[in-house]
Amino acid sequence: MEQIIFNVSLYLGILGFLLFTVSFLSGMRIIKIKAKYRVHKRVGIVGFMAVCVHAFVMLYYYFFS
Repeated sequence: MEQIIFNVSLYLGILGFLLFTVSFLSGMRIIKIKAKYRVHKRVGIVGFMAVCVHAFVMLYYYFFS
């Protein structure tokens, strides 16, 4: 079970990095996204949540195991 949680956390870290990159590039208008969908904010929020879960799991494994 620990290995599955660790692997999911690693994938969430990669996903969070990719979502943050897309959010940053769309915010800088390098990637053009229609403003009415407000994808930039939602992608940033989902990326932030993925990075937070990744960080909490990695901190747990670093300090308590």
